[in-house]
Amino acid sequence: MGSSGVQIGETLLHLLKSRQEAGFDQLFAMYYGPLCFFANHLIQNEPDSEDIVQGVFIKFWEKDHDFTDLQAVRSYLYVSVRNACFNYLESRQVRSKHHEQMGKAAVEDTTVLQTLIHAEVLRQVMHEVDKLPEKCREVIRLTFIEGFTAKEIAERLSVTVSTVNNQKMRGINLLKDRLSGEQLTLLLLAFPDLFHLLK
Repeated sequence: MGSSGVQIGETLLHLLKSRQEAGFDQLFAMYYGPLCFFANHLIQNEPDSEDIVQGVFIKFWEKDHDFTDLQAVRSYLYVSVRNACFNYLESRQVRSKHHEQMGKAAVEDTTVLQTLIHAEVLRQVMHEVDKLPEKCREVIRLTFIEGFTAKEIAERLSVTVSTVNNQKMRGINLLKDRLSGEQLTLLLLAFPDLFHLLK
């Protein structure tokens, strides 16, 4: 992590320790998407994954913590989500069925760690999306995060469908130049519809 990244981490940690909502909002924005990705890999249920992650954030905010660095905060969030996912599976008595369908490797530590790494790469991808020009960023987020069609986005932004498609392609081409091979691979795993656009 560069000096700017360290400074951002220290600022965020200070906001969290002083119980400022701005810190919570920033933390939520950084980790909500990757944690949902992580949870959904474990329980294979997207709506419940989102509920689990939101619940972890609520519990995090309700308790006082004395974290020494942002890495400790991140570890706490991932471990809490993992434990909540395992509790979810056990409470619905589907863990054995889940093992049959997904194999025991789906909940073994090595696979959990691998998924955590993927989630972190996804967070890095979303960081690059946030740095796109405003119109590109808006179209990319509405398309691949919110799931809107080009026509719906055009109506929402009061532009033509052609403009939406042009901004989408511009954003994708910029991401191709900025992302590493690993990040591009994960982007395709998360959003398969991008495959024909990234070729």
